[in-house]
Amino acid sequence: MSFALPLGQSDIEQYLPHRRPMLMLDRVVAFDGESIVTEIDTHPDSLYFDGHFPDNPIMPGVIIMECIGQSGALLAALRGDVDHRKNLLAFTGFEKTRFRKFVKPNETLCVFCKLDKKRRHLYKFSGRAEIDGELVMQLAFSAALAAK
Repeated sequence: MSFALPLGQSDIEQYLPHRRPMLMLDRVVAFDGESIVTEIDTHPDSLYFDGHFPDNPIMPGVIIMECIGQSGALLAALRGDVDHRKNLLAFTGFEKTRFRKFVKPNETLCVFCKLDKKRRHLYKFSGRAEIDGELVMQLAFSAALAAK
């Protein structure tokens, strides 16, 4: 499939069931059918910065994991594998997760996600997140397609 890039949030909503405040992805900047690159703007008024931590706001690691996971789900949807109106692509496991750097407000998190393997309704992905080319997190995760 080919798309006019970048895709914005209203485009992303056509493929994912998530909505604000849990829709994390702001843009798709690259897609080739086997991998995707997305961007997330870390706004200072994001809910997670309020309490994590008030005097030193840091994006929680699980939120970064969610960003990578949403990127994988979007990759599968853009490939035509998933219709969010009928199915849900849900996490089944995380492996090899490494945290390398904090993510602060007013930064752009760049997520790279690759489909490593697909077998029927099971998916394996690898992903990483970067800020200005510096590695923030890397992980591998699996997901399964389930009926709603």
